[in-house]
Amino acid sequence: MPDQIEAAGALVTAGLAANALDRPAGDGGQSGACANCGTALSGPFCSKCGQRAHLHRSIGDVFHEFLHGITHFDGKAWTTLPMLLFRPGTLIRSYIDGHRARYVAPVPLFLMVIFLMFFVLSFVSINDTVGTADQGSGKAAVASDQAGIAKALADIDAGIIEAKARGDTAKLAELEAGRRLVTAVGVPGANVSVTNKIADEIEASARSGKLKVNTGVKALDAKGSEALKNPRLALYKLQTKAYKLSFLLVPMSLPWLWLVFLWKRGVGVYDHAIFALYSISFMSLLFIAGSLALTANIVTEAFWVPLLLAPSLHMFASLRGAYGLGVFSAGWRTAYLSIAAAFTLSLYFLILIVAGVFD
Repeated sequence: MPDQIEAAGALVTAGLAANALDRPAGDGGQSGACANCGTALSGPFCSKCGQRAHLHRSIGDVFHEFLHGITHFDGKAWTTLPMLLFRPGTLIRSYIDGHRARYVAPVPLFLMVIFLMFFVLSFVSINDTVGTADQGSGKAAVASDQAGIAKALADIDAGIIEAKARGDTAKLAELEAGRRLVTAVGVPGANVSVTNKIADEIEASARSGKLKVNTGVKALDAKGSEALKNPRLALYKLQTKAYKLSFLLVPMSLPWLWLVFLWKRGVGVYDHAIFALYSISFMSLLFIAGSLALTANIVTEAFWVPLLLAPSLHMFASLRGAYGLGVFSAGWRTAYLSIAAAFTLSLYFLILIVAGVFD
């Protein structure tokens, strides 16, 4: 629960930050002096400090500001999101060309989507449905297996007593993790979390000495091996570092874009930054959809095939519209950038492991 609470707090912070970054400067319709700095008003916002001219003082407005700060779904979002999903090239090109008032700016959108992704991930779990695939044969298989499960638990319990008597803490931890795993799997019709099973297996292997970290650096090996003995804590650290370091994805992507457009005139690093921010926002939305689908046990090809093809198709459409490319030029750049994205993500995860696990 603490990681969900922290993720919710991060989402609220991101919403408030995005709201502040993307707040427009208005004009027309108000008169008098600004309550904050005293400047004469000529519109709904102060031209000097940006404060609203009309200040609400109702409890309803407090909740309105809170919800708006979290969701940031004003009128511009309903224009930006459909464009991001279905016409990304037009969105990127329009924003670069200066048509910006109608769209959510790329940085606030990036902040909101990234923090929303990690907020969703804090509640996501991959379930392994045991004994429910076929209600007839499944129940019979579970019933026939109960005797074997009971014997396995009895053997583990005997091993735990023996390990306690010998004071063998490593063996004791391995047996206790194994007992949790067998108990979870042995519950008929239970939804067993794959992540919990993996964590138990990693913990048991690390504490027994079967799983070790070997980087060639003794200090890192010691910290890594210690982290594997508590994989849930290590995963929590990785999640925390992941959203804090997510901004690195943008500068890590820029060299690849710069290199592939090195000889194209009229294209600068600013164009690549806008392209990267909107593209990463879209990929994060896809990741959210996939995570929710895994949690809901959606395994149909009709859902997963389009979802897996979407990144390449979206990148192709983005390149064509944003940079004015032909089919062939956009095609080979899409292949190149897909490989570059895989390399960038690998490097990003390596940075997370070093910063999180070895912290």
